[in-house]
Amino acid sequence: MSPEHDDGPAVTLGLFDWVDSDGVRDAGQLYRERLDLLADAEAHGFDIYHLAEHHGTPLGLVPSPSVFLAAAAVRTERIRLCPLVYVLPLYHPARLAEEIAMLDQLSGGRLEVGFGKGGNPYELLAYGVNPKEAQERYDGAFDAVMRTLSTGVIAAPAAAAGGAPGTAADDAPGTAADGAPGTAADGAPLPMRTRQAPHPPLWYPSSNPRSVPGLGKRGISTILGFSFRSPTIEETRLRRDEFAAGVAAAPKAAMRGGAGTRIPRFGIMRNIYVGDSDGEARERAVAAMEVFYEQFTAVWRRHGDSRFTEQQDFARAIGEGRVIAGSAATVRAQLTAMLRASGANHFAGAFAFGSLSYAESRSSLARFAGEVAPALRDLTPG
Repeated sequence: MSPEHDDGPAVTLGLFDWVDSDGVRDAGQLYRERLDLLADAEAHGFDIYHLAEHHGTPLGLVPSPSVFLAAAAVRTERIRLCPLVYVLPLYHPARLAEEIAMLDQLSGGRLEVGFGKGGNPYELLAYGVNPKEAQERYDGAFDAVMRTLSTGVIAAPAAAAGGAPGTAADDAPGTAADGAPGTAADGAPLPMRTRQAPHPPLWYPSSNPRSVPGLGKRGISTILGFSFRSPTIEETRLRRDEFAAGVAAAPKAAMRGGAGTRIPRFGIMRNIYVGDSDGEARERAVAAMEVFYEQFTAVWRRHGDSRFTEQQDFARAIGEGRVIAGSAATVRAQLTAMLRASGANHFAGAFAFGSLSYAESRSSLARFAGEVAPALRDLTPG
């Protein structure tokens, strides 16, 4: 276990970010504002920053999380930094392992790493990747990245490696794959190692309930669901209990923790806006979510795919707790109840989204930090 880790609070707090376009501000302005908001989150005591990766879509203007997190590493000193996720089918594993090692050193050992196979097939197609091959490419890349980080020797991706989080494959230290001279498996040493040994803590966000028990057994943190498309709290609690049982049965060597703690995180994620009053906050959140949803569905609509483009009632989503909006008192009561009922020990909030201005996101974050977070920190989940 890295010496930087400690037991930490019962509930950890994350800032989640797509760096989505609002159609008005240019990318440079959004990058600067998001880095400023990240600095605010660190000053307010947030534990971790989660950054999404997307391609060819206004939903996410950070196609390279490593580039943005390198800037974040020099703007911050304490908050942990986590790509959520690296879309593994799009990476050469040796290159990604080197970037992970570099970022962990740049940040002083504050990196945590999320992996995924990509949630939008059209984003993979833009890179010439057949979505039907995404799982196999993911498995091979995951296996190679983890063996490279663990051994310090560059490993080649293995076909059908079965290394996906939540499966029976192990990410414990192993040996590099065999290969002919001149291949990625020719025994080349990784010239820089991660500061956290054998590798940073891992995350695997999921909407697949079947993956949850395996994640707990392997000590991999997760966030279940996605904002307005999240499962019910009752379903979330069932999966959290499966995750917790997996953690309890896991060997101590598998426990890398999450968000700077020793215990893997089981999290929920929501778009959130904390305003002066319930009415004002809900009205502003609905308007911002409508802009966000336009960006969320842009690629699907461009390809004539209606799977995720149905009309959304965001006022209803707020009432059901799939989007969080209200005064600090209302948000405090709602999140306290949600965390107790779900058993989640991590909350990730997207404070900047859609048409919210930087000033609005910043004031919402400050209200949350001052009037909501203290009630969540020592809450006993479940």
